[in-house]
Formats: sequence, C-alpha cells, structure tokens
Amino acid sequence: MMTTRHSLGTVLTQIRCILADGATAAEVLCDADVPAWYLTELERDHITRPNDELLALICQAYELSEQTVGNLRQAPHLAAAIAQIARARDHELATRLRQRMMSWPDSATTAATESVIQMSDPAAKHSYADILRCVRQRIEWCPILVSALYYRVSPMAYWQMEAAQLAVTPEVKQLLGYRLECDDLTPFLHADDLYTAICQHLDLCKKSLPVQLRLPGC
Repeated sequence: MMTTRHSLGTVLTQIRCILADGATAAEVLCDADVPAWYLTELERDHITRPNDELLALICQAYELSEQTVGNLRQAPHLAAAIAQIARARDHELATRLRQRMMSWPDSATTAATESVIQMSDPAAKHSYADILRCVRQRIEWCPILVSALYYRVSPMAYWQMEAAQLAVTPEVKQLLGYRLECDDLTPFLHADDLYTAICQHLDLCKKSLPVQLRLPGC
C-alpha cells in the first residue's frame, strides 16, 4: 500500500501557489461551478469527505486528473513534483508556439514525391492521407495545428499522416469516420472525385464552405 505523505489540503494549496501562480481560490474557480469557499475549506483540511463532483471540477480547473492529485499526495517532495508539472506545461506551450510559427511543407506534394505509406487496396483511387488533407484544406480550411487537435495527435504526427509519411492510426481513422458521419471510409477511397463525394455525403454546399465538422464528444 502506498504511503500518503501529504493531506489533500496541503496538495491543493501547493497546486494553487505553484501551478496557479498564487491566484486566489475565486480566481482559480472563475469558470468552474464550485464556490471559492469550498476550495478554501479543502485547503484547510476542514472537509474530511470531499464531494466527488466538486473535487473533480477543482481538478479540471487546474487541468489535472484526480489520479494525478492522488499521486501528488504520495510524492516524497511535493513542491518539486508540482514544479515539474509546471515545467512540462511551459515546455509544451513553447513547443506549440514554435509549431504555430512553422511553415509546414505542402503535404500533397510530399505525398506525391516521397510517399512512404502505400494503400493495400490496388483499386483505391485515394488514400486516408488524401481524405485527411481534403477535409482540412477544402472542407474546414484550417491549419495543421488545429487539425492535430481534432485528431488528438501532435502536429508533426498529423502532418506525417497527411503526407503519407506515417500510417494513419486506427484511432485517427475512427475519429475521421466520426467527423465524416460514417462507419466505413472505403467509399471515399474509391470515389472518382473525393471532394465532391465528401460534400455530397455530408450534404454540404460548396459555396457555404468552410464549415467545421463535428468534434468528438459533441
């Protein structure tokens, strides 16, 4: 059994001081349906049995899972463990800012000249990479960074999939199918005109584009 070294109140207090840069309880919970006094009482360890739903909302306000908060209660050096989370977030933010400034090569040109992934179906006229590219460039008109968020992968991984440098994963195929409102992407692989096939399937008027397709969970 793991040793609990810190109370929930101590952990929450340190999280607010380090991750939230000393913001008040009210500032932390400004977008959460939790009264500030409740977080204050938790920090003081005045609440011995926290409400599960309210605690979950507090964790979400800090963008932490409840499991992570539980792990922090067992950390030998609490402040150092939370500071490591803060550094990781800073690094992720810096990486995303660099990626936003990147000039991504044209994935269609790369796929045509340097394709690594080949379709197993010789009769297929298009690839999964083509579908991803068509949706991004001709339906939603969005940058690589945004599409990467939609499919829950890094921008580099997404670009590599779109450029046929990396196989489209089953998870991304599933999300793509969800967004295109179909269980089988095969008809798109064999369509004469991929763009027209997608528009007709979704009943989209080309003059009304761009449009954001549905997102997972919506």
